[in-house]
Amino acid sequence: MGMLNMDIRQVLHILELTGTFTCTWPINPKDSKKYIIIRNILWTFTILNVIFLTISLMLAIFHFRSNIPKSMKTASEMAALLEVVLDLVLCKWNNSELQVLIEEVKSFLEMASEYEIKILQGYINRYKKFFSTVSMGYILPASSFILMPLFSAQELPAEGWLPFSIEPLGIYCVVYVNHIYCILQTSFCIFVDFTIVILFSFPAAKLDVLRSKLRHVNNYDMLVSCIKEYQKILGFVEDTNATVETLLFKTNVTMGSTVICGAFPLLNNQSLDVVTQFLPLVLSGMLHLFVISWPADDLRESSIQFAESINDIQWLGQSKKMKSCVIFMMIRSQKLFLIRMSSLLPPLSLEYCSNFVTTVSSYFMAMRTMIES
Repeated sequence: MGMLNMDIRQVLHILELTGTFTCTWPINPKDSKKYIIIRNILWTFTILNVIFLTISLMLAIFHFRSNIPKSMKTASEMAALLEVVLDLVLCKWNNSELQVLIEEVKSFLEMASEYEIKILQGYINRYKKFFSTVSMGYILPASSFILMPLFSAQELPAEGWLPFSIEPLGIYCVVYVNHIYCILQTSFCIFVDFTIVILFSFPAAKLDVLRSKLRHVNNYDMLVSCIKEYQKILGFVEDTNATVETLLFKTNVTMGSTVICGAFPLLNNQSLDVVTQFLPLVLSGMLHLFVISWPADDLRESSIQFAESINDIQWLGQSKKMKSCVIFMMIRSQKLFLIRMSSLLPPLSLEYCSNFVTTVSSYFMAMRTMIES
């Protein structure tokens, strides 16, 4: 229960620790040169390990292509691992942009009033119980994968295939450690999305604060101050959109593949080890998109409420320039804060999330019918 009582600063600290381990937390250019070199070496080490296991899984899919259940099981593992590869590459590619966004959140926390912190904390409290459950849905199957070779005839945690013998103890230990490291990376990849949640909750909270300020606007200077604050929030949302758009699109592809392929072993093999490994994986994969859809939907709803609150500004009897500013805000606020995933997909929302689950289920049933026939 201690984790569920964390405040926003503690949550950010946990995200930074896990992000540093997974090499997805942005590097601060103000850090020491030695620290930056170590972080870059760790990133290279991590991606090489993940690529090695990915190649092993690709070879296994080809090698066991006549065994459909085993191939689908391996494909599910590879899709989950592909999430790690893309997180590593995309977070590295967008390092500077992510760093700027996160630093803005940190700066806000240092200067914000108690009321502003309370509003932002309200969003974190709203999500954290569910998100803690989802994160356990990733960590528990990871533990099951890692320990399974100790309690079964399975040689290695993942269903990879290598074109050389792993019987020598030294080689076996190296490959086993590689699997463990990659599985841990996979289990913590959800924390990248938790970081994105913070980036969605921050502007939503600031909009709520600004909405409360609008109720007390009674002169031109106060209104201009609110407009400037709104422009800053708008800029943050646009920068966030541009930075995480590809990450969100990636989540659609990898989680859809993980769920579809991971459900096949559950249908074709009801042994306890398979259920322990893949049932939490499939369920967590289906909930993964919900993790980012919920805050995105809250941001959209917050922008709607803000647009409605502009009507409450006391502008009657005020100067002409104040009336012009009110009209400007009314027009601009009609454009909702929507989170894009790509030009191919609709904006991220709870409605889209439900459609995603329905579509993935349909694809799964179609593939199952095709394979069985």
